Amino acid sequence: MRINKTRMALTVVILIVGIIFALSVKNIVELRIEQKNLKKENVELKAEKKKLEAELKNVNDKNYIEEQARTQLNMIKPGEILYITGDDDNKGKSNEK
Repeated sequence: MRINKTRMALTVVILIVGIIFALSVKNIVELRIEQKNLKKENVELKAEKKKLEAELKNVNDKNYIEEQARTQLNMIKPGEILYITGDDDNKGKSNEK
């Protein structure tokens, strides 16, 4: 009778340790997947940051401001004629002097 109780207690302890181990492994796998995704997102954000920093350098450039006014706001210089066709917003614009 004593051997059965000891064997049963040992079996329960082994099951508990096995469950704890399985949960730990699952947690580690999930954390590694999350780490991989965060590294990928970090690379993308660094590329976007670099692009925005380059654009920021141009913000005070007169030619850049003029280009943005023409493409985003459809602004033209005096004496120019703006033609808008049925194409995409940016593809259908043509300025003449």
